[in-house]
Amino acid sequence: MAETMLRIFLIVSLFSILFPHLVFANTVGKDQKIEILTKNIEELLNMEITSVSKRPQKLHTSASAIYVVTQEDIRRVGAVNIMEALRIVPGVLVSKINQNRYAVSIRGFNRRVGSDKLLVLMDGRTLYSPSAAGVFWMGQDTVMEDIDRIEVIRGPGAALWGSNAVAGVINIITKDSKKTNGLMISGGAGSEERGFATVRFGDRPAPNFNYRVYGKYRIRDEGESTSSADAIDDKEMEQGGFRADWEPTSKDMLTFQGDTYNVKAGVDFTSRFVSLAAGSAPFRGDQVQQGNNLLARWTRQLEEESSFQIQAYYDRLQRYSILPFNHNIHQFDLEAQHNFTLGKVHQISWGLNYRNSFFDFEKTNIVTLPNESTNLFGAFIHDEISLIPDTLSLIVGAKLEHNPFSGLEFQPNVRAVWFPKEGHTLWAAFSRAVRLPTINEEKSKVNRVLIPAGPPPPTPILLTEDNLGNLDAEKLLAYEAGYRWSPDPKVSLDLTAYVFQYSDVIELTQMTPFFDGTNTVVPFTHRNGLDGEAYGAELAVHYQPLETWRLSASDAYNDVDLRATIPNVVVPSPTSEGDLDAEGEPNHILSLRSYVTLPHGLQWDTMFYYVDQNKARNIEDYNRLDVRLGWQVSEKIELSVIGQNLLDASHAELREIQEVDTRTQRSFYVKTTLKF
Repeated sequence: MAETMLRIFLIVSLFSILFPHLVFANTVGKDQKIEILTKNIEELLNMEITSVSKRPQKLHTSASAIYVVTQEDIRRVGAVNIMEALRIVPGVLVSKINQNRYAVSIRGFNRRVGSDKLLVLMDGRTLYSPSAAGVFWMGQDTVMEDIDRIEVIRGPGAALWGSNAVAGVINIITKDSKKTNGLMISGGAGSEERGFATVRFGDRPAPNFNYRVYGKYRIRDEGESTSSADAIDDKEMEQGGFRADWEPTSKDMLTFQGDTYNVKAGVDFTSRFVSLAAGSAPFRGDQVQQGNNLLARWTRQLEEESSFQIQAYYDRLQRYSILPFNHNIHQFDLEAQHNFTLGKVHQISWGLNYRNSFFDFEKTNIVTLPNESTNLFGAFIHDEISLIPDTLSLIVGAKLEHNPFSGLEFQPNVRAVWFPKEGHTLWAAFSRAVRLPTINEEKSKVNRVLIPAGPPPPTPILLTEDNLGNLDAEKLLAYEAGYRWSPDPKVSLDLTAYVFQYSDVIELTQMTPFFDGTNTVVPFTHRNGLDGEAYGAELAVHYQPLETWRLSASDAYNDVDLRATIPNVVVPSPTSEGDLDAEGEPNHILSLRSYVTLPHGLQWDTMFYYVDQNKARNIEDYNRLDVRLGWQVSEKIELSVIGQNLLDASHAELREIQEVDTRTQRSFYVKTTLKF
């Protein structure tokens, strides 16, 4: 099936090149300018990134498996949100549970709120939830045109970014406000994307001071359930925010930014405990997620190649519905970093950070969680040592953190990068990273499901979760190696191989059942109950045969092998979020893309994805073909028509036990962007 789809992709790409040139052959004047791709492959390899070492460096010199999603990628794949843009990254699995819920993972362990081993940041602010061990992707959005790039590290980044940066780091970086002056209006509508609109205005009211403000709205239609009926998973979102950048002196930069959003989304649970009297019952209705954040950052250039930065932010997340997990989370984070050089050999970065999290949970007869405040303290050091100038470097560093659950954690990292000759980069790395237990895993008490009396069973069965605490952090020892090759400015190849060794992975385990006088109670608790390995390889290739045409391809293989180290580990987890399910997740993820720039400002872009079967969730492998036709009418006007999932009417991507999943449908939408 994959071979057939590959042939279709190549035929469509070839047609997209030949047909427009034949049509316009007699209408294009000799002197008419044809727009080309924003960056060629050589420029992409020399792009400055910051996520690998927390200081600017060229992509091709990094000793890490990193991939950059550029603004051009976001526009030309027709991504309407951050999650869809991440589909093009090798080794990243993006799955839709339904129309409003995405799950994103790197190198396995995909769960209902995405991987609990993946750290996600936006402009230095963490999006990882300290209560759910993942990202509530439903509320993560920004102005897509304002994203400068998304840097994705596949593999541990804990030595710099700290705990939970285990299998990877996604760093979403928005543009400096001086690059967004003027008025922009963007919007569109379609079969599933029923309507979306963004208004952004930027200005420069004084020398060295720029700002922008924005507002956006989006409504998404409900999906199709497995019975082909309309589901309860529509979504409506409003969001607004600002960013201001000020350079009071030639050495100082101040940035202030903030956002506020409100999301209302339909949820459909097949079974959700209500009370001992009512028992388990389906729940269908709306869930609301709201958020606010405010960030300030000061950067001072001390001297050449030496700088100091201090950043602080506040983030509030609120989720509520009739579902019994209403809560508020308030986080305050403070971080300082100093970069300097020592002689001509050492490039050193070090820093300190502090984070306070306050949890405010609504107590119900279903869920009990304490309202309390937790503190996390950290320090890191990172040294890039030039052993042979421009040829061989050694990178050593570590992050030391103290958290309220597992105590003191040490996360070291050793890397080496070698440039044997021009166009070749070899690197290898060893890292240790940890995933911290959450307050939910440590201290929650939950009445999950009540199974009425039969026969069978002769008495009602009450499934509960009673977490006893005393969890250790999950641990990873990672071994990675990579090779980059660019024989000329038209071709690049990036190959990575890795072996991960996991220990103390947290999983639900069943305790001894008992009779409470009315119900047979079957209790569960979280314990460090799994060890295992994950191994695989990732390949990304870019080829630009013409100035106006670029082809990109990636293939990723990942295999997870886990084993229980204690008795009664649950398979599958009652919450369908168990890590043991990672053994059956897709082994292969394939991506192919073609960007073609045509005469008269036209653009024809095709994207093909293949995802292997998910044995743990009983989901067949699927293919997806997206096509975009864009027209750059002028520098200020762009029109586009996008078709998504064109190969089938619908398919499943992720399935959960308690929540009704819906199928990803074939869809179309149009978009217009105006700049003044």
